[in-house]
Amino acid sequence: MAMKTSPTEGPITETPTGILRRRLAASANRHPVNQVHLDEATLGERMADKVAGAIGTWRFLIGQGLVIVAWILANVLLLLNRGWDPYPFILLNLMFSIQAAYTGPVLLLAGNRAAQHDRLRLEHTAEVEEAAEKVTLEILKEIERNTETTLKVAEHIKNLRGSVGTN
Repeated sequence: MAMKTSPTEGPITETPTGILRRRLAASANRHPVNQVHLDEATLGERMADKVAGAIGTWRFLIGQGLVIVAWILANVLLLLNRGWDPYPFILLNLMFSIQAAYTGPVLLLAGNRAAQHDRLRLEHTAEVEEAAEKVTLEILKEIERNTETTLKVAEHIKNLRGSVGTN
């Protein structure tokens, strides 16, 4: 928790929800958890998120499939075995290996960021629920006080009716 100082009250402990609310004021379009998640991301983390988002799409899979088919056709049919990567397509396999070597860590980075985002969301939700629980308890205490007061008034009225009936 961040520490702030107030001229009248001394040090104030700022909760993560307070930090989130302050950041929300700066960007009114995003949930505070999402804003913090974006604000704290490094360039590499943002790139990993975008690459992981692109890799996990049908557009990427279809595009990669088309590139593979074009590569094979260009090397087998069009260039009549004089292609730059003749069968068994060692250069194509090397490119797949390089892609796999980078895709794994990028997906892990994106997964770690997603886990971090989930942790932020859970912390925020817990703080909101805790605040709601405090409010609920205050309301219940007020209802209890009102009930006690109502019972006292009812008892007083009952006593007044009893004393009027005996006179």
